[in-house]
Amino acid sequence: MSIRQFHDFESAGKATLAFLRDRLGFGLWMVTRTEGKDWIVLQSEDHGYGVEAGHVFQWADSFCSEMIKGNGPRIAPDSDDVPAYVAAPIGRQVPIRAYIGVPLLSASGDLFGTLCAIDPERQPDAIVAEQKLIELLATLLSTILSAELRTVEEHRRSERLAVEALADPMTLLSNRRAWDQLMANEEERCRRYGHP
Repeated sequence: MSIRQFHDFESAGKATLAFLRDRLGFGLWMVTRTEGKDWIVLQSEDHGYGVEAGHVFQWADSFCSEMIKGNGPRIAPDSDDVPAYVAAPIGRQVPIRAYIGVPLLSASGDLFGTLCAIDPERQPDAIVAEQKLIELLATLLSTILSAELRTVEEHRRSERLAVEALADPMTLLSNRRAWDQLMANEEERCRRYGHP
């Protein structure tokens, strides 16, 4: 196995899903996000369900919602043995007989989404022994996500400050520094490309 770095949450998530699919099977592995009533698929490793990144489901309908509420286990080799999963509406929308789900948390410890898997067939009871590994991978993804979101927020803050520094506070129009920078950039382009 080669060692490689992941440049962002997305690449780490995709690699995690591929690893878990190779190790445990399952028809669908997903990294998801919860946003209000929505359960948004960020990444998927799909082998038969037709679920892609960008698909949106109802959070309250999901097995993951029931797992987060404590109504079902993180790993259910036979989800028909778990009353909350049997009653979950998503089980009537797609065939689910086995389930894995662990939370992904934000830096503040709030729920961001889930790392989860479903399969239409019952799975061996031995998959329960993989829970610590799956939880570790979810923790690592959560850590990468938190660092990336902090970086994104700092970049946004820096952009806002740069824009504010180039605007007159009274008129909100570009100030002299903005015009000087604009002219210097244009003169550099003219010099570089031979325009008078």
